[in-house]
Amino acid sequence: MTTSTSTGTGPQPAGLMEGAIATVAGNGVAGFMSDGGPGALTRLYHPMGVAVDKNGNLFIADRYNHRIRKVTPNGNITTVAGDGTAGYISDGGPAVATRLHYPADVAVDDAGNLFIADTNNHRVRKVTPNGNITTVAGNGEAGYVSDGGPAIATRLHYPHALTVDRAGNLYIADHHNHRIRKVTPNGNITTVAGNGTAGYVSDGGPAISTRLYHPMGLVVDAEGNLYIADRYNHRIRKVTPNGIITTVAGNGTAGYISDGGPAIGTRLHYPWGLALDEAGSLYIGDGHNHRIRKVTSDGIITTVAGNGTAGYVDDGGPAAGTRLYHPWGIALDRSGNLYIADSHNHRVRGVTAVAQMTPPPPPAADLYGEVVSPYRVQRGQEFDLGARIRNRGPNSADGRYVTVVLTLADGLEGGPGTTGRRLTRTFTGQQLAAHQSALDGVFRISAPESTPPGTYTSTLEIQYGGDLNLKDNAFVLPVTVVVPAPIADETALTIFQDTIPDVAPGQSTAFNLKYTAPAGQPVNPGTITQRFAAPSGFIFTGQPTYAYYETIHGVISGNLSHRIEDGGRTLLITANPHLNTTTSDTGSLIYTIPVQARADAAPGRYDNGSASVGRHTPVQLSGKITGSAQNETALRVVQESIPEAAPGQTTTFNLEIRSLNNQPVNPGTIEQRFTAPTGFAFTGGASYGYYFVTPYVTGNLETRLEDGGKTLVISSNPHLNTGTTDKTALIYTLGIRALPDAESGTRPADGQAVIGRLAPVPLSAHVL
Repeated sequence: MTTSTSTGTGPQPAGLMEGAIATVAGNGVAGFMSDGGPGALTRLYHPMGVAVDKNGNLFIADRYNHRIRKVTPNGNITTVAGDGTAGYISDGGPAVATRLHYPADVAVDDAGNLFIADTNNHRVRKVTPNGNITTVAGNGEAGYVSDGGPAIATRLHYPHALTVDRAGNLYIADHHNHRIRKVTPNGNITTVAGNGTAGYVSDGGPAISTRLYHPMGLVVDAEGNLYIADRYNHRIRKVTPNGIITTVAGNGTAGYISDGGPAIGTRLHYPWGLALDEAGSLYIGDGHNHRIRKVTSDGIITTVAGNGTAGYVDDGGPAAGTRLYHPWGIALDRSGNLYIADSHNHRVRGVTAVAQMTPPPPPAADLYGEVVSPYRVQRGQEFDLGARIRNRGPNSADGRYVTVVLTLADGLEGGPGTTGRRLTRTFTGQQLAAHQSALDGVFRISAPESTPPGTYTSTLEIQYGGDLNLKDNAFVLPVTVVVPAPIADETALTIFQDTIPDVAPGQSTAFNLKYTAPAGQPVNPGTITQRFAAPSGFIFTGQPTYAYYETIHGVISGNLSHRIEDGGRTLLITANPHLNTTTSDTGSLIYTIPVQARADAAPGRYDNGSASVGRHTPVQLSGKITGSAQNETALRVVQESIPEAAPGQTTTFNLEIRSLNNQPVNPGTIEQRFTAPTGFAFTGGASYGYYFVTPYVTGNLETRLEDGGKTLVISSNPHLNTGTTDKTALIYTLGIRALPDAESGTRPADGQAVIGRLAPVPLSAHVL
């Protein structure tokens, strides 16, 4: 976000009418090409936060490129922080030569200092006008300790958003701590909103006593009021200078209702970015509604960019009529141009003079169709098909302008009083009130006894006229007609192995078994015992699960009751593999069964496993073992950064662990001993992370301290490249503190890391 004192005109192209949208950075292709040319011709990768300084320079948190980019008023783009590699090295040097880790936001102050939410490093970094980078908040460890002390010595937990007020106070959306933190110019940190518990309680009381839920965007107005995008509460909250919190937009329910009414009575959907113009209007990046909303000083909300449909159309036209795709961060320049981090379009878009424009008036009514269509029906029975037309706009709608047309598929028939395949209904004499009620465009249909089993697709169109607005007015309505049949037992199922795992010895994977029934036939055998025998070289491990992926309700899944016997060779599952008995078990059923290749397994394909499901004929299970996973002697360990701390201060070691030629390494749980350099001691905190996978995989390590913290012992399995979740590199982050009597200015290098049978690796640290 930007401060409310930006006075520069940014890179928005000249000559566009008020409210027109244009791209100022990113060509829509995810990635990174180069710097130095036009911003609109290069690549961005999920841009998040944006800010404009007083000279009109636009800064972009280019999140997945691990960089901060700068677009000058004439449109040229460069990198001002981050070398493009995820991680953390050190502070004090050139910002373009160091590492960032998924930066989420940027802010600028009047002195030209750039602040970065270095999210996965759990820090806030500062880049001075001469390009040097330091940490101003967070010690690099995820979590929460306390308030009232130096910001650089405490913990943050995925900081996501920043803003700076006119007095130089820095505000941080401490995302996973569910708090807003404030860092004063002298470096002390306090909490100004949120008690650390996720959720929502109420408004009107002290902000530090209430709950927030993953707060995101921040902005401060000239009077010192702080606005918070309380993302998972689907609200915008306001904290006054005396610390009282209220809601200024959003009623707490995710979704979209309408524009033109009170902001506190409408819906938002995971709001992110915030900005303020000089007139006091608040702008909201309404991320999952794919819109930018504007709340004027009198509390009325409108849309200024995005039509609510995710995607990308063209530039140059009215912003309110085009598409955005998860707009996150937003910022304003001196001329009232609005800049939008159009994240999933991999662009930053500008809207000309949005602060001066009058948003288009909302339609007289904003209608949508709520489809009624069963997934499956039995031949000879009646069912309902059509849509209920609802109004989410601020004004009522006259039903004479609305007509529903249902065109039936051959094989389906309308109810009494209808003829032919084209059924229509107009609502003359009916009024559709604002925000409520519905027009009934649902018809009674039947599948005659002569209709063969199968899927029949009808079409529905909602026709409208007058001063109405209606999106998504055409629908296809597939209905599967089945012949009533007795409920069958498990012998009616078709069962087969959906995947054949291919792993190295010691690696973990899963068997997928697929259960289907013919032509949608209902199968309900009741709870039965299902016995699985593992192929040679494999053993069963962990919790088997089930899932129905093809229901109208989305994915229906859960755990299976099970028992493992014979040292993992046999798995017993007790469950009911039912199919097509309700709308929540349609299609096919998938069992996912965790297995592991034995460490001593010989390479080859083994087809001697089996699945015996009740009285069903046993099904063959196969697995393939290839190559071999190495032990820890194939690992290579390097110290990723040299920690720096003054006597008594806490910081972290980062160690990077890779394998030779990226081969699989799976040594099992081994002891790893770390000795602190002279003048330092371990705190006992230790975590791991695989940051070259998406999403990244992190967790805490089991530790033990010895010799008063001089030695840290970790028991874990430092596995690499055994599957999709542990690729490329493993990072250890170890908490360490400089002892109170440590000699300032020394750089001892007598620490070491001993991982199993690996040769010791030296560890260094710097006492400031």
